[in-house]
Amino acid sequence: MSLSLGEERLQMCYDAHKWLQQTADLIVMESWIAQMCKRRARRQVFAWVLTLFAGIIFVFCNSRYVRNFVEGPYNLLPNELAQITDADTTPRYFVSVVGEKVLDTGIQEVTTTTRNGVKEGSHASAEYYAFVMGDRFLIVKSASKPPEKISGELIPFPSDLSSQLFSGADGRELQNQSYPFYLEPEGFRYPGYWAIGIAWVLFGLFWKFGRPAWTHLQDINKHFLVKRVEQWGDSIGVSIEVQRELSNSLLFKSNGILITNNYVVRRHFFTFNILRFDDLLWIYKKVTQRSVNFIPTGKSLAAIMIFYGGSETFSGNAGRVDEVLTLASSRAPWAVVGYSAEIKDLFSKRTGEFCQFVESRRQELSKKPL
Repeated sequence: MSLSLGEERLQMCYDAHKWLQQTADLIVMESWIAQMCKRRARRQVFAWVLTLFAGIIFVFCNSRYVRNFVEGPYNLLPNELAQITDADTTPRYFVSVVGEKVLDTGIQEVTTTTRNGVKEGSHASAEYYAFVMGDRFLIVKSASKPPEKISGELIPFPSDLSSQLFSGADGRELQNQSYPFYLEPEGFRYPGYWAIGIAWVLFGLFWKFGRPAWTHLQDINKHFLVKRVEQWGDSIGVSIEVQRELSNSLLFKSNGILITNNYVVRRHFFTFNILRFDDLLWIYKKVTQRSVNFIPTGKSLAAIMIFYGGSETFSGNAGRVDEVLTLASSRAPWAVVGYSAEIKDLFSKRTGEFCQFVESRRQELSKKPL
């Protein structure tokens, strides 16, 4: 009696140890999905931090332009202009000046258009004027005669322009009486406006992608994939099954899209997602034809799979794409197969009806005897 009782206790201890070991293994396996999601979130946050630092460094390296963009144009008098020896280094180079008189130098900037080396035409795109400012001249580039008060960017004379403006004895005299730079009234703030536009786009992208990544990094349970797996029921079992199938029964792989018997997994550097064939709604083949001058040069094929909770695209040759479509239709025989404008319209505009139709097919198939 005592022996059997001891054996029973030993068996109970063994069972308890086995259960604890299995539970520990399950917890480790469950964390695999969370770890994969957290790893992607960490990479996204790191990328956004690098982007932020790159933006700060860019602004710092262009601080002279930023300061002139924000504070300029600076109103400069002739004596203040005379103190500028190098327009490339002076702190204030986006300026506003007032000339006593505007003189036409007769020098024009001519723009010529050619096609295949043949001249098509030319026109005077700008002229150079001399602003009388005290006892010196400020050369101003303008498409038309400028007003006496004008603002723009101070730019050093390029060698070709200097040789045209200041050639001959009269030119050398004009050069001695002119500032060592000219004024370009157009386009100073255009790069700044572009930078502001790009910054707003980056901010929008950060709000859409970076902010959720930071939230997921703080609490991975808020990740959409973790929530979806929890809705499937046994999240621990799903973690084990997905990892096991990826390790032992991977059927198809293309550009980070992994397909097993039951799951479609996206595994890219910044993204990770899992969809299951049990949630498949619609599958079809997409063919993209490429041509040059209306001459076909090739085509690309892809299997489009639309699930509850997302969609995935598997690209490959015709044989592989057909195999994926065959697998998907066999794993989810209730799903709609094929593409037409009517199917697309129903799915896009009446998604609820589309899903009801799929669910009715699922119920009909479940009632059929095996």
